[in-house]
Amino acid sequence: MKKILIACALLALTGCATKGGLYEWGGYDSLLYQSYKNPETVARNRETLAAHIAVLEKGGKRVAPGLHADLGTLLLQSGDKVGALSNFRRERELWPESAVLMDAMIKNLETTKSKEAQS
Repeated sequence: MKKILIACALLALTGCATKGGLYEWGGYDSLLYQSYKNPETVARNRETLAAHIAVLEKGGKRVAPGLHADLGTLLLQSGDKVGALSNFRRERELWPESAVLMDAMIKNLETTKSKEAQS
């Protein structure tokens, strides 16, 4: 009887195990590490992150928190202000708790864009 109870408990606990996490990060942690370690890989990593986000969105999966914000930052660093704004807005839309930071990033970027247009 004791063995049956142990077997049932193990079976129940095994049934609770999941294969993956809540989000598909797509190797984000290693991309981020590589970008800091080898700055020459930033362009390739930016493209990889953009492709990963596109696959998730096309498949109807939820993009992990911070991925749009990081892609926006990488795009901004490469000079793509329109792409950066788009990703900052998307991050704010998907993750309302990021609104304060994303609003500040958007405001700063829009202010910079308008000053450049006046020059």
